[in-house]
Amino acid sequence: MRVPKMAELVAGHLRRRILTGELPVDHSLREAELMEEYEISRPTLREALRILEVEQLISVRRGSHRGARVRLPDASVAARSLTMLLQLRGASLADIYTARAVFEPPAARMAAERATDEEIASLQATLDEELAALAEGGASYPLVAWRFHTQLVELSGNATLAVLAGALEHISQRHALRVVASWGDRRDWKRDAERAHRKLVRLIAERDGKRAETFWREHMQVAGAQLLEGVGDQAIIEVLD
Repeated sequence: MRVPKMAELVAGHLRRRILTGELPVDHSLREAELMEEYEISRPTLREALRILEVEQLISVRRGSHRGARVRLPDASVAARSLTMLLQLRGASLADIYTARAVFEPPAARMAAERATDEEIASLQATLDEELAALAEGGASYPLVAWRFHTQLVELSGNATLAVLAGALEHISQRHALRVVASWGDRRDWKRDAERAHRKLVRLIAERDGKRAETFWREHMQVAGAQLLEGVGDQAIIEVLD
């Protein structure tokens, strides 16, 4: 077995302190203090910090005002790794939408059962933004619609599902942009999407988890057929830069 380098050991210890909240977001990591605490040289510390920077657990400002601060990675970090794994396994766009159809309907039920009034109001605000983009015919509509789906899953209270939904949003949003742009005058599809999202928010606000799950499952079957028409077997990498 390879013996870990000192920089890797220090990075591992700092990583744990960040993830457990001991080192909170925006906390400044002072080189002199860390060198003394871990009894290491400056080059070793900077190698450890580079590891954490790659993982997006810290941000490092270089120059006269240089320094490292704790940050939290966004869903794009998981998305990059997940994209590579899906591509290597031969996953298609249809695979992604099938997975979403498995976890989003139960997430809708869970949201109805446990989301706070403030969280539901936030989902309604995202829906209002989505409907405004739809009415204006703006290119931002697919992006806001994807955010609605991700926020819905976040309201389930399940952290694993929320991270997965966020990663899939990053992978699939470019495909959604292309598809919705190709709808052209298919106003009936857009109206269907509008009515479906309105109804889901209403069911969640009414705390009707069972109907929310059943309705969202039926809607996703119809919407999936529209979004995947002619492109369901497309590889993940084909919709990425």
